[in-house]
Amino acid sequence: MQNKKLSEQMSGFKFLFFGWLFASQKKREMHSIFSSRVCIANSRFSGLRYRYIPSLRFGTGFASPYNPCHSLNSKANLQKQKKTFSQFSVNLQKLALISFILLMFCSCQKKTETLKNTDFIPQSIISLSPASTEILFAVGAQNQIAAVSDLSDYPPETKSLPKVGGFDGKTLSLETILSFKPDFVYLTDGMHNFLIEQLEQNNIKYYISSSSSINDIFSEMMEIGKITGHQAEAENKVTLLQNQLHEITDSSSVNSSANADSKAKQKTVYYEVWNAPYMSCGSSSFINDIIEKAGGKNIFANLQDAYPIVSEETILAENPDIILIPQSSGISIDSIKSRNGWNKMQAVQKNQIYLVDDNLLSRPGPRAINAVQNLAKILNTQ
Repeated sequence: MQNKKLSEQMSGFKFLFFGWLFASQKKREMHSIFSSRVCIANSRFSGLRYRYIPSLRFGTGFASPYNPCHSLNSKANLQKQKKTFSQFSVNLQKLALISFILLMFCSCQKKTETLKNTDFIPQSIISLSPASTEILFAVGAQNQIAAVSDLSDYPPETKSLPKVGGFDGKTLSLETILSFKPDFVYLTDGMHNFLIEQLEQNNIKYYISSSSSINDIFSEMMEIGKITGHQAEAENKVTLLQNQLHEITDSSSVNSSANADSKAKQKTVYYEVWNAPYMSCGSSSFINDIIEKAGGKNIFANLQDAYPIVSEETILAENPDIILIPQSSGISIDSIKSRNGWNKMQAVQKNQIYLVDDNLLSRPGPRAINAVQNLAKILNTQ
C-alpha cells in the first residue's frame, strides 16, 4: 500500500526522469519509429508505471506538434516529426534536471520510518541531499558527516567534504556509500527509497526526510538534533528560526489582519517551475507554503498536485500580480514580457517579474526562512 501511494505521488516526476532516459535511448531509432508509423498514445502522466516505461505517454494538452499520431505519410511530415522528437528529447533532458530539484520538496506524506534506538548517536553520517546537509550543519552535527551529495553547496564548508555522488539513484550506489563506512544515512523520501532494504541488510541506520512545509522542517530539525546528540543546539536554532518567521508574518499587513478587506488585497503569485510545458506549484507543494507564509496567494493553490502541468490560457486568465522565475531556468525577464499575450497581465505591465534563487525555494531546510523573507519584500513592493 505504501509503495502504491508513493508511486501515485511521484508519477509526474518519474515521467520526466524516465522519459529522459527513454528519449536518449530511442533517439537513434527515430527513423524506424516514425517510418513504421508508430503512434504514441495520448494519456495522462499518471498512467506511467513506477520503474517501467513501455512507451512515451503525452498529455492531451500537448496535441500537435508533440503528438506524432497524425500525418506521418509524407516525407516532409516525417522530417518535421523527427525534428520535433529531437527537440522534445532535449526538453526532457532539461526537465530531468528540474525534476531533481522538484523531488527535493515534493509533496509527501509524513515520514513513516525513523530510528528506533534513540540512544544511538551516529559518528559517520552520509547526507544524500543538499537540504539534509544544511540541516546537519544547522543543528551542529557537521563534524559527524563522512560524505555529502555532489549537489551540497551550502554552507561553504561543504566544498571540502568528500562527495558520495549525485542526488538521484542513477548516480548513487550502495558500494560507494559503504566505502565511507557509515553508521547513519540521511535519505529523501521518494528519491532514495531504493536504498532502504540494502541499508537494513547491512545494519546501517537511516532517516527519511519528507518535509513539505516549513513546520515539517522545524520538526525534522528537532528529530535530527536528538538523533545526532545535538538536541539543545537544534532547539535553539528552531526557536531562532521560528522567531524570525513570526517577525516576517507579523510585518505583513495580510497575515497580521484577518478581515475581508485585507484578504482581498492579497497579491496573487505565479511561480513558474518550467515552461515547456508550463508547470507551477499546487497546494501540497513546499513552494506554496512559502508563498502563503510570505503573505501571497498562489494562483494554483486550488490544485492538489504538488507540481501540476498547467495551461498558458489559465495563467493569462488568472492575471497574477507577481511572476516568479527560477534563476536556474535561464529565462530572462525580457523573454517573459515578449510572450504572446503576456503583456496584458498586471505583473508584466507593472514590472512585477522577479528572478528568484530557487536553491532557497527548493530546499526544505533552515534557509527556507530566507526564502519567505525575500518573497515578503517582493510582495510588499508597491
